[in-house]
Amino acid sequence: MRLRELIVRNLRVLEDVQVAMDADLVVLAGANGSGKTSVLEAIHLLGTGRSFRSRGVQDVVRRDSDGLLVRGQLVEGSGQLTRMGVERSRRGGVRFRVDGQDVRAASTLARLLPLVLVRPDGQRLLTDGAEGRRRLLDWLMFHVEPGYHDAHLRYRRALRQRNAMLREPRASQQEREAWCAEMAQTAGVLEGLRKRCLEITLPMLEEALMGLSPLPVTLGYEPGWDTSAALQDRLLETWDRDVARGYSGLGPHRADLVLRVHGRPAQHVVSRGEGKLLVVAVQVAFARVLAERVPRRPLVLVDELASELDAESRSRFTAALADLGMQTFVTAVSAELVQTAGWERVAVLHVDQGKVSPMLQ
Repeated sequence: MRLRELIVRNLRVLEDVQVAMDADLVVLAGANGSGKTSVLEAIHLLGTGRSFRSRGVQDVVRRDSDGLLVRGQLVEGSGQLTRMGVERSRRGGVRFRVDGQDVRAASTLARLLPLVLVRPDGQRLLTDGAEGRRRLLDWLMFHVEPGYHDAHLRYRRALRQRNAMLREPRASQQEREAWCAEMAQTAGVLEGLRKRCLEITLPMLEEALMGLSPLPVTLGYEPGWDTSAALQDRLLETWDRDVARGYSGLGPHRADLVLRVHGRPAQHVVSRGEGKLLVVAVQVAFARVLAERVPRRPLVLVDELASELDAESRSRFTAALADLGMQTFVTAVSAELVQTAGWERVAVLHVDQGKVSPMLQ
């Protein structure tokens, strides 16, 4: 699958951009602040409905504009064409379109356009606690387990209800038991799907990591509670403790995907440079597993490759991506920083003050 054409209007410095990018590797070269990361942001909006740089739409919409528009054409290996579009307004309105029809959920976009995002601050996957690693796991589960998304939504709803009950001092024992039971039941469904998926994918992930990282990395999964005990019982036992801290301390929302090097948590062992390479390797390994499990290969978005990896690591990383056959978009201050050997079709685009144009090679 490839993104063949991208149209962007009023997204940050990108006022009116229409660019063909039907290549295996697309290099976006330009000075800092030129708008090259905004091109990646536009692709991310197309595949998720949201920005990876800002939570609020106010920061994303170009100044003096009421809203932004992103459109794209996806082409399958068979030649089948899919048209997608996202519109967002300053007033909070949002519209998703696929082949001329409105769709309600951003999850529809995500299934059509799976994305792997590699950012300069990627090492935070190791250093900032379990939340980022859990999101990575949820991303994989969303794509490989068809029932995971609905199960996840049901669990989050039950979790919100229990957390609200923790702040209600007049809650009866019957109400407590009801919400603990609901949360435990949905947690069981979620955990069953995770366990089934990880039994297959963890060995595949470790094998992929061996070819990308020089470190002896192992992956493990911690579910967020002691599964030898019934979660419903534990939720009732810890009610007073959860009231004191204001949230539920046990459950799948506390799960973690643990990376270990020499048997120890990776964040306590690796150097900053090793950590950057390890995080990139993990993300590529997840993309490889996804490519083997679902029909649509993900697109890879790499922001500021040079700040993420040294020259040797960049070469190893881009060679690994070339072997996977995934369309990849890379930003860099200079196209010379991107290793293009091994790629069949390469497009180099120059970005300057929000304008995107092909570069002569």
